[in-house]
Amino acid sequence: MRSVTRKHGAAALALMLAFGLLLAWDGMADRRARSRQGKIDAAIAKRELHVSAAELASLMRDRQVALALFDLREESAYNRFHLLDAERLVLDAAAVERLRTLPEQSVKLLIADDERAAERASRTLLLAGTKQVYLLAGGIGSWYGLFPEHRKRLLAGAFGGRHPLSEPGDDFKAPASTRKVQLSTGRKSGPGGCGG
Repeated sequence: MRSVTRKHGAAALALMLAFGLLLAWDGMADRRARSRQGKIDAAIAKRELHVSAAELASLMRDRQVALALFDLREESAYNRFHLLDAERLVLDAAAVERLRTLPEQSVKLLIADDERAAERASRTLLLAGTKQVYLLAGGIGSWYGLFPEHRKRLLAGAFGGRHPLSEPGDDFKAPASTRKVQLSTGRKSGPGGCGG
């Protein structure tokens, strides 16, 4: 009878330990998630993810960069004008999962009418584990700002990605800008690369 009681006691103790470990693990996961969210929010507040239009123009011409452009704007605005090869994106669960599974080294750059929409989308993607997420600083208006002499014409027509300014040519001289995009090397990096 004693061996049965000992076995039940040992089983109960093992069950209590397992339950305690599960609670501890959940607490650690919750702390990790809060820490990750804090890092992402800090990166957004410090504008570490905000890529200037000038840097984007340089990235578009750099054949060494795997650049994926995602336009978050309404379909009518996207149809009027968008950057060459930019994909219109409605950020739903399926889109989050698809972008999360893109190659880690690809730079995912979000374009919106304004920064707030792109910041919300980048936060969602980074929290889901997507790597290398950035956004166009100043929204699409900053891209138009690179070409002030063409702005009126750009806004007057419906060009989609066919307008010559959808991708600046090799003769385009972008103004100097601070480089924000950190190309992935497979190591853990900061919030834009968001390895941690």
